[in-house]
Amino acid sequence: MRIFGFSFPILMAGLTCTAQPALANTCDTKCTTGQQNCVTAALYPYVPNIEDFATAICSAWTADAPGQQLYLIKDGNVWDGGYTSNPVYTDGSGNQTPIDVFTYDAMYLQYWETQTAPIAANYITDASDFADYATARLGTASGAMTALPMLGCTNLMFYRSGDAALDGVSTFTEYLTTNGSNIFKSPVPFDETGVMYDMSGKTTAGVDYMIYAYMNGGTYPALTDPLDPTIISALTQLSERSSYYNALTGAIPPLPGVEDAYIRAGYLSEGYGRTTIGFSESMSQMTDTTRDNIKLKAFPWSTAASSKNMFYSDVVGVNTASPALGQGNDAPYMLANVMTRADVMQASIAPSAADVSYLFPARKSVLADLAQTYPPYEQMQTVLNDQPTELVVMPTTDRTAFHSFGGTVRDTVKTDFSGGCDIETSTPIYSNSNAAQVCPAVCSSSGGWSGSWTNEAPPAWPDYTACGCNTCTQDSPVPPQLVHSLSVVKDPDHPVHLRYQRN
Repeated sequence: MRIFGFSFPILMAGLTCTAQPALANTCDTKCTTGQQNCVTAALYPYVPNIEDFATAICSAWTADAPGQQLYLIKDGNVWDGGYTSNPVYTDGSGNQTPIDVFTYDAMYLQYWETQTAPIAANYITDASDFADYATARLGTASGAMTALPMLGCTNLMFYRSGDAALDGVSTFTEYLTTNGSNIFKSPVPFDETGVMYDMSGKTTAGVDYMIYAYMNGGTYPALTDPLDPTIISALTQLSERSSYYNALTGAIPPLPGVEDAYIRAGYLSEGYGRTTIGFSESMSQMTDTTRDNIKLKAFPWSTAASSKNMFYSDVVGVNTASPALGQGNDAPYMLANVMTRADVMQASIAPSAADVSYLFPARKSVLADLAQTYPPYEQMQTVLNDQPTELVVMPTTDRTAFHSFGGTVRDTVKTDFSGGCDIETSTPIYSNSNAAQVCPAVCSSSGGWSGSWTNEAPPAWPDYTACGCNTCTQDSPVPPQLVHSLSVVKDPDHPVHLRYQRN
């Protein structure tokens, strides 16, 4: 899935996998050039715990295909889910070699289906169990499939039980009306008010534009078309229900124990914001108490009620350049099936000895089984079954052009954004009179001081004071000369990066 944006989005990465001595059932030993009976698979890196997938897939493959070595690629720097990566890796002989099987975001299906081999029906376990949005687009008349769906996701709105107004939202217009604009101007809301949504990634912004166009006009526009001001206005209004930083730059203070991709869900769980828009796996970063009292429903991109629900999907494709296929070995087809089989997917999403990821399975039986134990999955069943569904497939075979297009959309929305922004200062402020001395200078090139300030973190950055300015002039609330003192994320599962600086 995306985008998620972004966060799309947006600067996450998987674990680094390096060649190690062969160990039983680890699937971490690389194939060598020309090696027989060795197959490689690249996993989708943007999941709460990629090791759960690796463990489940490796265990199943070891049991089902004795004598066939499997090397699993978990490094997002080698394979990023197909957004920019090409399906090659450095094998155990030091050569660049095609990856046999890879999991990719089907938003780029038109690009990848020209480079993947159809998977015949005799290799597929219970194809009727896949969600309708997947089989409708991936299936063929012969029973073969272009790729096998692993996970699905759709934009969900999360909010607390008892919010009758959000319960009643069924259209995009109603969502805007129910949630006022410019509720907060900081990276994080003060309290249980305001929307949190990440549109800061180029891919996320581009897909949002396309889906809004499709849901309200019936077709996807061409990337070469001029941007439609009506669509830009809709996305701008959505971003104004959030804040400039929260929606459009991703400059949000870190939250201990919460992964960057799900930071908004973490803050909602801590009592900030009225609602957030995200994917189901965001619930993995919420507390048990929050999950017990959370409501979720499909985010309504259409201005009309009773519209279809657009699903993204992470799918498994077999590389036409697969070395194994070139040797006459059909293991890649068998592996694609193992990776998406119901028992393997259930073990990947809800392993018996680990936390549930709350990922949205593309198999209906897995969703139904999880709903028996984990209440949020009951609501996810409703999201899947109560509206017609369709797979999100962007109308392009040019990933670079789409990324550029999304950047243009995001930057146009940033330009059109109406509302103020906090700018932070390391000068302490303790009173209104003190603020009146400090904030006018801080906001001098940002439309002047609005009269608001806070030293509470959040919404102020820890150890800083925020002055409310009338216009938004920079991507981080912290001026460049103060950036060096911001916290650096040190997460063993991801490369070190600064949370406030994301693309």
